[in-house]
Amino acid sequence: MEWPKAVNRFATFVERRLGLAPVPNGGRELEALLAEKSARSGLEAYLAKLEAAGNQDAELRLLAERLTVGETYFFRHLAQLQALVAEVLPRVQREGRPARVLCAGCSSGEEAYSVAILCRENALVEPERLSITGVDVNPRAIERARKARYAAWSLRSCPEALRERWFHALPNGDFELRPSARERVLFEERNLLEEDPAFWASGSFDVILCRNVTLYFTPEVTRTVMARLERALTPGGALLLGPSETPRGFSESFEVLQVGEAFYHRRKTGLTPVPMAAPRPLDVASLQAASSVRWMSPPTPPAPRMPEPPREPLGMERAWRLLEEERYAEAQAWLEQLPEPDREQSSARLLRAVLHFQGGHFPEAERVAESLVATGRAEAAVYYLLGLCREQAGDEGGARNRYARAVHLEPTFALGHLRLGILARRAQEATPARVALRLALTLLAHEQPLHLTLFGGGFGRHGLMQVCQQELRACAEVP
Repeated sequence: MEWPKAVNRFATFVERRLGLAPVPNGGRELEALLAEKSARSGLEAYLAKLEAAGNQDAELRLLAERLTVGETYFFRHLAQLQALVAEVLPRVQREGRPARVLCAGCSSGEEAYSVAILCRENALVEPERLSITGVDVNPRAIERARKARYAAWSLRSCPEALRERWFHALPNGDFELRPSARERVLFEERNLLEEDPAFWASGSFDVILCRNVTLYFTPEVTRTVMARLERALTPGGALLLGPSETPRGFSESFEVLQVGEAFYHRRKTGLTPVPMAAPRPLDVASLQAASSVRWMSPPTPPAPRMPEPPREPLGMERAWRLLEEERYAEAQAWLEQLPEPDREQSSARLLRAVLHFQGGHFPEAERVAESLVATGRAEAAVYYLLGLCREQAGDEGGARNRYARAVHLEPTFALGHLRLGILARRAQEATPARVALRLALTLLAHEQPLHLTLFGGGFGRHGLMQVCQQELRACAEVP
């Protein structure tokens, strides 16, 4: 079998069974994995065996383990978790039933245990009337979750008082969660693409957290997963997604609600549950045809005119480093201790706005960004951040206006073109979507490291190129 055909066949299998779409021109990791796995039996024999594998086949589980590596930590996006514990779960329990929570794509358990700890810290929630289920396709991650032992890095955003109350230190420097915080939490290995009528039965859960999970899926798989989550939620149930995720374009059954500075999605009441369905088989011929379309090469973008940068406040280097490490609370604290003149520099104010956004404090992020616009010297990154805030508020028209302003100020801003392409695709505007996405794909190779640090959401260039490819595939479904 020819190597390129084997790689394409392997990539199609990974997409169909795990929902992941590797970048065709950058999937070196996938090629290396295929070469390793097929070394003994040969390409044809290995792929044939893989395609005949059942859901619990050992080889499929090993692939899931190798290809899905979730990076998470305790109390990530804390404002959203606090809203869940202070408002949503008490309301469910006041209605006279236990609160059932699902963490879909739970990785090694930090998110599920964060909810459990916060519930025990809040007197409005009755822990004995609470159940939390975490599911993930990665068997090794589930094994770690059940052990509940974590390195100090996983607790980097955990307040010291909570760490002392809910963990005890191990001799090797790791931390183990105390049994009382684990009592109502269960974990199981499960693929979100697998049909299981009993588990996904209508109204099985009052709350579903699926944060920073659908980012890794193709649009087709995201649509299938959203339908499954919608069905499993009770009418009025809460769906918590990551800051860069939304059900818009995949489901019309959710409305956006705000609690303090946090947002979540609530399933509308009075709806007929969507029918259960396995993921629609991928039309490989259509995908190949779509990928073979010859596009007119975009013009070479002009080099942006870089204004003379203002003096970087002393100490900002550490703040940027903390942001890169997703230590948002520490970065915020570091900014606050800077002298006032330095805190008011544009770069420090932009970083403060980004930290608010990453922490789920979207209105505050928008307020700080608008204050930068009011100075008359706002750069493209500020308008991009405002676009993200508008998306979180459900104002896609306002978001597109701000992204357009960002790429007008900086034509080579790849992430701005990417968001414009995604929103155009959701609005069924196929041609503008393709143009913006192809341009974004071209520009991402040279995107400024600062933009990737501020707005990459944990993705590097490769991951963002993957998102572009997924969106371009979705454009094939748009008339």
